Amino acid sequence: MPKAVRKRSSKISFQKEFYSDLSMSDMINAVTIRSPAQKGILMAVSHPDLPEGYTIVTARDVPGTNFIDTPCGKVPVFCDGNISYLGEPIGLLAGPDLSRLYEILSELKISVDENPIESFLQDVQDVQEIPAADGTALQDAIEDLPSDDLFSTVIARREKQYGPCFEKDKEGKIPGIESVLDSAPHLIKRCWQYSMTTPYYGEPNGALCDWKDGENLTICTPTQWLSSLRQIAASALNIKTENITVKKTSSSNTGTNGIWFNSILACQVAIASKKAHKPVKLVYSRDEQEKFLDSMRPITITHVTAADDSGKLLAMKIDIDVDAGFSNPFAQETIDRLVIASSGIYRPQNLSVTATAYRSLTPASSVDVQIIDSAALFALENQMNEMAAECSLLPAEIRERNIIAAKKNIKNQYPFTFQTENFHDLALAITQASDLNRKYSAYHLEAKNRKIRGNDTEYDAVYSSPLRGIGFSFAFEGSGYYGSNVYGNDQSLEVTLEADQTLTIHCPPVSSTVEEIWYKLAADELGINQSAVKINSSFKADEEPPLPENVYSNISVMTVLLKKCCAAIKKRKEGTALPYTVKKKITPAQKKEWNKESFSGTPFHSTSFASAVVEIELDPCTYREIVRGISIVIYGGQILNRKAAESRIRLSIQKVLSSLVSNDTIDCKNIKVMFMKSNESPMQIGEIAYNVIPAAYTQALSQALGCTMTSLPLQTDSVYYKLCEQKIYENAENVAKKMGEQVKEETTDDNNSDNK
Repeated sequence: MPKAVRKRSSKISFQKEFYSDLSMSDMINAVTIRSPAQKGILMAVSHPDLPEGYTIVTARDVPGTNFIDTPCGKVPVFCDGNISYLGEPIGLLAGPDLSRLYEILSELKISVDENPIESFLQDVQDVQEIPAADGTALQDAIEDLPSDDLFSTVIARREKQYGPCFEKDKEGKIPGIESVLDSAPHLIKRCWQYSMTTPYYGEPNGALCDWKDGENLTICTPTQWLSSLRQIAASALNIKTENITVKKTSSSNTGTNGIWFNSILACQVAIASKKAHKPVKLVYSRDEQEKFLDSMRPITITHVTAADDSGKLLAMKIDIDVDAGFSNPFAQETIDRLVIASSGIYRPQNLSVTATAYRSLTPASSVDVQIIDSAALFALENQMNEMAAECSLLPAEIRERNIIAAKKNIKNQYPFTFQTENFHDLALAITQASDLNRKYSAYHLEAKNRKIRGNDTEYDAVYSSPLRGIGFSFAFEGSGYYGSNVYGNDQSLEVTLEADQTLTIHCPPVSSTVEEIWYKLAADELGINQSAVKINSSFKADEEPPLPENVYSNISVMTVLLKKCCAAIKKRKEGTALPYTVKKKITPAQKKEWNKESFSGTPFHSTSFASAVVEIELDPCTYREIVRGISIVIYGGQILNRKAAESRIRLSIQKVLSSLVSNDTIDCKNIKVMFMKSNESPMQIGEIAYNVIPAAYTQALSQALGCTMTSLPLQTDSVYYKLCEQKIYENAENVAKKMGEQVKEETTDDNNSDNK
């Protein structure tokens, strides 16, 4: 039975219920009307005989502006002209019976001219010397029409170059990175593709909206960005922000387009409620959630890496292409983070990185702060493993020879600075825990000998001995990105010591784990009972937190701010009147660690590190991989709740395993999680498994198969077809070798005959 919404006087409140479980008196339902075409011009939406009590809501019903400003241009609330992708919302259908709504939805007539707007403008620009109304040529009249840049698919770009190859030589010429690549003794070129997304089984996105007296709006939705929701709703609905009451309902998914698209979705429902004069609830179907909010747009990374005979990296040339969908408000931040992660903690002598985000005829994408670096680290770590094999080095050896020196203010400093002094300890710990060096050497020799031997019997290699592989990966998780326009610049925390000696932390609700850590930390710092520490999440109108909700669960930054607040309260003068409030922010000095203009420096407030080893074996009957074991060692500063931290890491690993193969789950019961001891402030480690496990997995699979796996996620039959492909190549090589030997023998016989 749906729960009734609790009436509260506050303009912003937090409810523990799910919005889909809530109801209001006389409430009706809504479903989304979506574009049946991928591109074109929307002409009309109609129904031959719409039943009484049902209504169609389109862009014409938007009271305010239909276009929302974002850093990448305007995004429509409802499509009212040029269609951007298949399934774009062009309206809502609202009515009392949900099952009847879907019947009516299938009966709608949607007229679309599938010639895009670009073709119309091109036709106009092709017209020559047609008289205009004032007697001038139409060609002169249209000179100011949009140029080809208007329809450019590039929406964000970042380039970064470093190294002596970009400096002028004695002749005044710049050699460029190609000059290094062409002369290098070892060269690896690979194209890596990454579109892995984590399955989400929580409540789909949606909203419940109601108008009172036609002027005051109540929105119940699992928003993760209160400030954005209120501003967008005020603009689209043409009302003041103080007339909007937001009831933030329970949510658990913090890494999808819902961070920003939820605001547009809520506006759609509010417009339907205004037109119908009733409360309206819209709940996305599971299919809609996966297609339009949770899908990961492909990222393609081309790596060209050069090294000398000792394994020192001479050059890295990296090209990153990001499919941003029809829009991505955070496209620039996405590619900036990918550029930083693309070379990781390694320091090649020369570096060239180009990252470009392209617009496409697909649903909008977003920035996923939890796994934003995983694509770049997946490509980088696989590339390092390939180079290790090329240079006959162990995986940890080649990395140790190319780690960024943890020094500051040195001449020709590398663009990105990390504190990497813990790498040796991490590598040693993971090597001992997984027996990495011995197993890697044994599996590498087996794969090499298998190629040399060849097999005349089909798939004989699969049955002759177990095909096993082991992969190593090293990665970081950065938190508090100083270059962010959204997440990193205004993080703050306010703490109040009340008159009754209780302590109030003023912030949005955080996870139960973070709550527990904060209660204990504040109590220890101030010498009070944990029961005296509380979190207050009530905010006045227009005083809601400016940042997305997941920022406040960032244990790295926010815990440091909490410590500073407690220290300030502890140092207050005797006799200071209570309540006593302290507010702390990231200091300007910390922000200066990163130079936005030169795109260099220390990019993160704090950085945790992890090394992981994945060992697999191929099943000769099912042609599927079996994960024999996973070991992960993490350096994340002081672990305040070890049990909770280990549980979080194990859960993250399971989520990664469920994402490696499309529509299937890989199981592993042998998982070892270890933490390095440290007295440093706690660091963010909750999502580090996404950055470190995928590359270790593909490297293990590549070693077992004897060929390189370059993309994730895989399909259930990927291993089978790769074996078939390898067998074809092996047979071709054997035939060519035998033919070469036969030709050589015949030539020798002919020469002997001539000599005789």
